[in-house]
Amino acid sequence: MKDDPDFRKHNQTAFDVTADELRQFIEQYEHLAAEKQDIADQQKEVMAEAKGRGYNTKVIKKIIAERKRDKNDLAEEEAIMDLYKASLGMT
Repeated sequence: MKDDPDFRKHNQTAFDVTADELRQFIEQYEHLAAEKQDIADQQKEVMAEAKGRGYNTKVIKKIIAERKRDKNDLAEEEAIMDLYKASLGMT
């Protein structure tokens, strides 16, 4: 196969563009990961402050998880939980 400088140049340009785009994706992901870690650190600080003021952080986390859930799903789960507890004599 004959060497074609134009073909070689086109391939190199395509490679450079792809490498730049890939680098952008990686750097964007790394930036988001750093932001995520910063937020996690801030959440830990909030819980540490709540604990320092005497609140039970385990319960706070459960309340936060419940607030995220769909109200109907939560009500159904609580109804089933009550039924199971009653069946076991836990009420």
